[in-house]
Amino acid sequence: MSVVLLHIPIRGSLWLLYFVSSIFILAALSLGLVISTITNSQQVAMLISLMGMMLPTIMFGGFMFPIENMPLPMQIISNIIPAKWFYYAINGIMIKGLGISSLFKEILILLGFCVVFITISFKKFNIRLS
Repeated sequence: MSVVLLHIPIRGSLWLLYFVSSIFILAALSLGLVISTITNSQQVAMLISLMGMMLPTIMFGGFMFPIENMPLPMQIISNIIPAKWFYYAINGIMIKGLGISSLFKEILILLGFCVVFITISFKKFNIRLS
């Protein structure tokens, strides 16, 4: 959409853009697994995901408000939001034309979120079964 509607060229690799987007989607899905395993009903899960996750993502992700302009405690809180790292990676790929070696930190952090969220959901799922 950015290329067609806004005429913003993709300066980096399109395959790297797909790769990073896939990792972010996996992190979001694994976060959804965590939310679904800790809640007892669908309504509670929807409320947590909408109010508890969407608002912090909008506020602390760096898309609406620059993280550098936030007070230090809010900058520290923004580090636990996966959207921040995805935004940095996409910004690096599309605007700066960076390669995978320059985005290694962001990719590892997103993969770390995936591992942590999936591990938590597996542990909580096993507890609920027994």
